[in-house]
Amino acid sequence: MTHPATTITSSSGLTRVTLHTPQRRVDVALPAMVALAELLPELLRHAGIGLADDGEQHGGWIARRADGTTLDEAKSLQQLGVRDGEVLHLVPAREQWPELEYDDVVEAIAAGSRRRGAAWTPNATRVSTLAGAAILLLAGVMSLLKGGPTWAPGGYLALTVAVLLLVGGVLASRAYGDGIAGSALAGFALPYAFAGGALLLGGAAQSGVVPSVLWLGSSQLLVGCVAMLLFAALGAAGVGHGMRIFMAGGLVGLLGAISALLAGLGAAGAAAIVIAALVCGIGLLPVLAIRFGKVPVPSITLPRDAESFGAISSGGRGRATGEIADRSRVFAAVSRSEELLTGMLLGYTVLASFAALILAVAGGTAGRVLVAVGATALLLRSRLFVTIRQRGPLIAAGLLGHIMLLGGLVFTANGSTRAFFAVGAVVLALIVVLAGQTWSRTTPSPYVGRAADIFDLLIVVSVVPVAGWVLGIYAAIQSWTA
Repeated sequence: MTHPATTITSSSGLTRVTLHTPQRRVDVALPAMVALAELLPELLRHAGIGLADDGEQHGGWIARRADGTTLDEAKSLQQLGVRDGEVLHLVPAREQWPELEYDDVVEAIAAGSRRRGAAWTPNATRVSTLAGAAILLLAGVMSLLKGGPTWAPGGYLALTVAVLLLVGGVLASRAYGDGIAGSALAGFALPYAFAGGALLLGGAAQSGVVPSVLWLGSSQLLVGCVAMLLFAALGAAGVGHGMRIFMAGGLVGLLGAISALLAGLGAAGAAAIVIAALVCGIGLLPVLAIRFGKVPVPSITLPRDAESFGAISSGGRGRATGEIADRSRVFAAVSRSEELLTGMLLGYTVLASFAALILAVAGGTAGRVLVAVGATALLLRSRLFVTIRQRGPLIAAGLLGHIMLLGGLVFTANGSTRAFFAVGAVVLALIVVLAGQTWSRTTPSPYVGRAADIFDLLIVVSVVPVAGWVLGIYAAIQSWTA
């Protein structure tokens, strides 16, 4: 059964539906623009006696269509496509909806096939083409970086491609109204901007530490990051969509430029400071996102006179100092802040990955220890975020750090050490799988959560001392005291 994308409602903005409950059948007119979760308490009052209390025995109540489709309580009737005259069923959440009976084998086969996965959609086609374009453009920028400054036109070519991609993204978003394609094209311009800026200042000196791009020193890194920061700002202002991409590019450009200014500490020292700043600064990201997103914060003032205090004490409502915020503006601000926070976390992934690579290559034993501690801290800190789009980048950053660390150990280990490493990797993999399968079905006990919090605190606190080890602070103090 299919439903139209829009709701057929009356001129008053109400949707007339018939509600089936275990006790009675009710014909009601409901606001089409209000979330279903806000309507359920009132519906339970009219649906029968004691239904709200009975819901505690079976996990609450949910609304279903006649075909058993569960209605998302976070959406309004208009968003759900509920039509005038439709019949809805208010049933216990744990009650299994009976299977549809088919009198046609072909229809039964089609219904079973649809359960195996969603059909290919036009949106999937667009995403696939953008992914293919990303692979091709990434190959192009990697070839330019691999060639280095030996080919003089490389920097100008990279900047030209960056400008063309940025202009194409702005046109796609503003002129054709395709914000997804526009943000993708403008996002592709960021690595080309970095490559162009770095190649323009490239020199013959091999002052870098990253393999294949040894020409990339602190000066080249500074110019490339500044170019990326500039293009990220232009993309955010011109495209007006997909702010997470430009926020990530801006954060990478800003912190990358700051790390380039720390060239006197060496590549490993600058990377150690970046890792320490990333781990210790995770708690500031939500606050910054709220500030930049301009989410209204309620401010309640105490009554200044006895009359106002008496009104509040007698049951009157306290008024905030400002006007009541418009719901649409609040929702827009929350969405904007969430987008900015996701972009910051994506930038974390890029910065942490490159810092871990530098530490694994040029940091020695202290650098590898810092990679292990920092990657573990990022994995544990990901528990602070609830949504997949926000927790995923931190998990990816932590896993990439461990991959680089383990990859370095594999290439440097001898025969006996490799055997021990292989056995240990298998044991750890089995433990991780067992823990994931267990905690995906049951919630971890409070003792496990408390132990994870304590371990998280110890790991985060240990990041700064280990970073000091990488910077050589302890060796310098020892030499001074000697």
